[in-house]
Amino acid sequence: MISLRFFKRIVRRLLTQRWPAIVATLASAAVIWSLLLYFTLAYYLADDPRLVPDTFRHARRPILIIAHPDDETLFFSPSILYHRHDPHVTRSLLVISSGNYNGIGEQRQTEIHKSCAALGISQDHCVVLNHPDLQDNPEKWWDENLVQDIIAPYIKKWKADLIMSFDQGGISGHINHRAVSAGIRSYVATNEYVPPRYSSLIDLIPSTVPFSWKIIEALLIPATNPDSVGRSLVRKTGKERVLLVSSWQTYLESRAAFGQHESQYSWDRVLYLVVSRYMWFNTLERIG
Repeated sequence: MISLRFFKRIVRRLLTQRWPAIVATLASAAVIWSLLLYFTLAYYLADDPRLVPDTFRHARRPILIIAHPDDETLFFSPSILYHRHDPHVTRSLLVISSGNYNGIGEQRQTEIHKSCAALGISQDHCVVLNHPDLQDNPEKWWDENLVQDIIAPYIKKWKADLIMSFDQGGISGHINHRAVSAGIRSYVATNEYVPPRYSSLIDLIPSTVPFSWKIIEALLIPATNPDSVGRSLVRKTGKERVLLVSSWQTYLESRAAFGQHESQYSWDRVLYLVVSRYMWFNTLERIG
C-alpha cells in the first residue's frame, strides 16, 4: 500500500509538470534504473546459478565458433571472457573465414591471433580457417554441411564440452553468421554425442525481462545449493538461458581485444564499443 501511494503521488506530480520536465524525469529514472540493474548483475549476481545455469558454469572446454575475425569481441565478449581466470578452463576459438572480403585476409588473421592473446586464449586453441568455398561474402550462403564437416574435427580434437555461436538470425543478420548457425545445427542433428550448444539472442532492461523473476529470486533467496537451483530452474522454465554481464574490468579487456583488429577500426566502431549491448552483456539460450 505504501509503494502504491508513493507511485500515485509521483504520477500526480508528473502530471502537473510541463512536458520537458516529464521527459527529463523519466529519462533520469531510466538511467538510474539501468545503472542499478547493471551493477547488480555485473557484480552482486555475476555468477548466480539462476542466471548462469550449472551446465554453463561447469564447462571446462568451451568453444566459440564464429564466421569472421572480430566477431568474437563485437558479439561475444562477455561469453568468451567468462571463466578466463580459471586455470582449469581451456577456452577455444574457431573462425570459419579469414575475413578476406576486402582483400586483407592475411592482416585479419594476424589480428585475430593478437586478439586471442589479449583474451587469454592460447594460440593452439585459436584457429582461423580459409576454405575456398567458405570465404567472407555478405551475399553468399555457406554450405551448412561443409561447415559441419569442418568444425567437427576441432570439436573432437579440443574435446569441447560446450559450444557457443550465433542464433538463427546470425545476431546482425549477416548471411555468413546465419550459415554458421545452420552448420552447427546440422552437426547437432547428425552426431550422437554433442556438447551443449548456446546461441546468442537478440538493451539491458528489455533483455532482462525473461530473467526478471530469476533476478528477484536471486536477490531474495541465497543459493545454498547452486547445482540443484540450476536444475530446478530448467524444469520450471523448460529452457536453459544464460545472462552474462561484463564488469568494468571485463569490458576494458574486451575493448583491448578489439583494439587488436586495427583494420576494422572506424568512427562507427568506436561508437559501437560504447553503446552496443553485446560489449556489455550476452543473453544465451541452450539449443541442444
